[in-house]
Amino acid sequence: MAQRPRVILVDGQALLYRAYYAIPATFSTAAGLPTNATYGFATMFRKMLAGRRPEYGAVVFDAPGPTFRDGKYPDYKAQRPSMPEDLRPQLEWVDRLVEAYRFPLFRVSGFEADDVIGTLTRQATEADMEIFIVSGDKDFAQLIGEHVRMIDTLRDVTYDPELVRKKWGVPPSQFVDLLALMGDKIDNIPGVPGIGAKGAAGLLEKYGSLDGILAHTEELKGRQKKTLEENRDLAELSRDLATIELNVPLDVGLENLRLDLPEPASLNDLYRELEFFSLLTEDAEAVAEQAEDADDAAISSLEELDNFIAALPTDTPVAIVPIFDGHSPLYGRLVGLTFATGPEGARYVPIRCEATGESALGDGAIERLRAYFADAEHLKIAYNAKHLWMALRRLGITLRGVEGDLLLESFLVDPVKLIPHELGQIVKEYLQRTLPPAKNLQGSGKKRQLFLNLPIAEVMPWACQRARAVAEAWPKLRERLVDEGRLDVLNDVELPLAWILGAMEIDGIGVDPDDLHSLGEDFSARLQEIESEIFSLAGREFNVGSPKQLSAVLFEELELPVIKRTKTGYSTNAEVLQRLAPKHEIAGHILEHRKLAKLINTYTDVLQAAVHPISGRIHATFQQTVGATGRLITTDPDLQRTPVKTPEGKRIRRCFVARPGSRLIAADWSQIELRLLAHFTADELLVEAFAKDLDVHARTAAQLFDVNVEDVQPEQRGVGKLVNFSTIYGQGATALGQILGVPRKEAQRYIDGYFEAYHGVREWRDRTVEAAHEDGWVETILGRRRYIPELRSNSFMDRQTGERMAANTPIQGSAADLCKLAMLAIARRFEEKRLHTRMLLQVHDELVFEAPENEVETVVELVRQEMEDVHPLAVPLRADVGVGNNWAEAK
Repeated sequence: MAQRPRVILVDGQALLYRAYYAIPATFSTAAGLPTNATYGFATMFRKMLAGRRPEYGAVVFDAPGPTFRDGKYPDYKAQRPSMPEDLRPQLEWVDRLVEAYRFPLFRVSGFEADDVIGTLTRQATEADMEIFIVSGDKDFAQLIGEHVRMIDTLRDVTYDPELVRKKWGVPPSQFVDLLALMGDKIDNIPGVPGIGAKGAAGLLEKYGSLDGILAHTEELKGRQKKTLEENRDLAELSRDLATIELNVPLDVGLENLRLDLPEPASLNDLYRELEFFSLLTEDAEAVAEQAEDADDAAISSLEELDNFIAALPTDTPVAIVPIFDGHSPLYGRLVGLTFATGPEGARYVPIRCEATGESALGDGAIERLRAYFADAEHLKIAYNAKHLWMALRRLGITLRGVEGDLLLESFLVDPVKLIPHELGQIVKEYLQRTLPPAKNLQGSGKKRQLFLNLPIAEVMPWACQRARAVAEAWPKLRERLVDEGRLDVLNDVELPLAWILGAMEIDGIGVDPDDLHSLGEDFSARLQEIESEIFSLAGREFNVGSPKQLSAVLFEELELPVIKRTKTGYSTNAEVLQRLAPKHEIAGHILEHRKLAKLINTYTDVLQAAVHPISGRIHATFQQTVGATGRLITTDPDLQRTPVKTPEGKRIRRCFVARPGSRLIAADWSQIELRLLAHFTADELLVEAFAKDLDVHARTAAQLFDVNVEDVQPEQRGVGKLVNFSTIYGQGATALGQILGVPRKEAQRYIDGYFEAYHGVREWRDRTVEAAHEDGWVETILGRRRYIPELRSNSFMDRQTGERMAANTPIQGSAADLCKLAMLAIARRFEEKRLHTRMLLQVHDELVFEAPENEVETVVELVRQEMEDVHPLAVPLRADVGVGNNWAEAK
């Protein structure tokens, strides 16, 4: 059977306003043109078309001026505010964007966008097409049918007739009558006073339609009968207002809705005008022209390479791009190196190639380049210099003279804007062009080829283009760092830290494979036990991991109270289960089941798969440019989320072991974030508590419960601890109440009591948030800056989120700063003392080392000293250091 043609009908009005409120109001061009709605519209439009492109489509907006509904009811939509002033100048740009995507655009005087979409839907239905309406407007529910769906892109929901019935209690055919009865506050449709959604759905189920209800009012009783008899005309008017018109006079037919592919060059020209550089699309013709204009070539002999090295400048930094046979420099072989000093041209040095008939320069090229890489006088720049350093380290070469790193510099300029700061993103932002992705060369999926197996003639132009881009973009990033005073952070912290992290990745950490296997079996056995207990309490077996099946057991069969509804049913998230736990023990078992299942999926299985087949160790990757606060993030595997104080967390840590003849040393700061809070706020009570080494959690509890510190009970101290940390994370009364298991009012009383006691904290928070609103950013103790666009959002919720970020980033970001400084200082001391101890892990505020037994005592004292003296603060820092044969013992 032939597939129906697809038509996509976009409610441009809904998309426009959604975009306007989703993107901060400060989003604008350098000339001051507001572009927040335009940018949001562009990104949503792009996402909408990311799948199979439809054959037909249109974007429809409301036309200016009154519609036929205003004539029927002057108060229709009267409560809606007028268009925001900064949105009005964006309308023509949104139109141009739609045209660049080559979509037909409609505005019809006297009608709303809904009516035009309704008319097109009718025509497409009659033509046996498959119709998708893109909107979040519930009014379109009346159009949904067998081959008509509504896609709500914000909630990522596609409505079909069944979902309409489930959400609103009526099928699409009764939806207009539902609105006629219950009204619609958004459109100011009056409805029938006193009849809500539930009552309206019940009447429609019994009588079939509004006409059926009005014909049988004598059968009704009480208030329902009275209000329907008195407001018959209002109900019929409301139905007229809610009904989408299906016969709008249009000058075009469906054939005029046939879509053509957009031209990348036209789209890119518009994106450049609007300064939407991150949205630039790949333009094969432009890429080919750039390659033709550049002087790119592969070096074909060692003699030619010698001459090339001799000619490399010392007064101009050279961009170097390594090409790996694999995903990382830790596992992959070095296939080639590319060099460039600017946009004019680049040289590719092929080291390995196994394509038929190809010859590369081999290890001889590495030997020729050894002295150049080790020479600090020859300045070098890279994208992700850590990868280059690691690749050369594996070949016995120490990389020196690194002047810049686009990855780190992009992060320091703005940690949030270009996450994860891929080279393609940086090139779009600073050079306003695109780089072809690796998959253009290698393919993807099962057909993906390694660079090693591709001809040099194919790899060379791709690699050269990247090197030229690095050379060209670097001065622009460097200028930003210099202008904003962050060059020292790059040179003194982030770049030298990259070499430490590279060494940590190469060294890895030892694991006990037998203990890892045993751990997996222990967790799996416990999971099965819990599952059996759940089945016993439920009275039957079911898929515990299925929210739908779990929902049926909890709320339909066990008849537990519904706490929270979702778009498709009842929520079974952790918050809901925690609130159900006191009512039925099955909820606690499900929480335990989820925790163990997560540990198995996240740790036991992942850790076993992560063990390197040759080294027998786990080599995690340390990401410098992912955490917006500046914290380091571990991936492949992720060790940051390993539980710290639970028995399961300790059991996992036991699997990480020291080599024979060595011990693991684990060191972390005591309450570093609270100490930084005391430093920044200069609050007298907080500073005194740390200066005198008092129990700050007990002291807070004493303030909250109005008791002497020595009389504080353990459970009260627990409340004090949670309130202390809730201050750092900016938690409100609702979140704190849920964590403590107390009413919101009581949690608010704790928060108020905290700020009354520590008034310096409140004053600092207020000053910090006010300054962030004015500047748009906050800084850490080392001057790393985090921009917070949420502060200038049109959404109140986003602004609240931004204020929490403004208050906690200086604390969390500064903790990250101090950790990095400590790592650098400790590494220097190891080198000075010629110690064989290795730094292995950094997890949150904890550092893990592997030391030969004869160095343990020295390292413990050295690490404690450097961590406690890392940076002058208004309060002392305290470090706890432990030693063991495994991570759990050391911790």
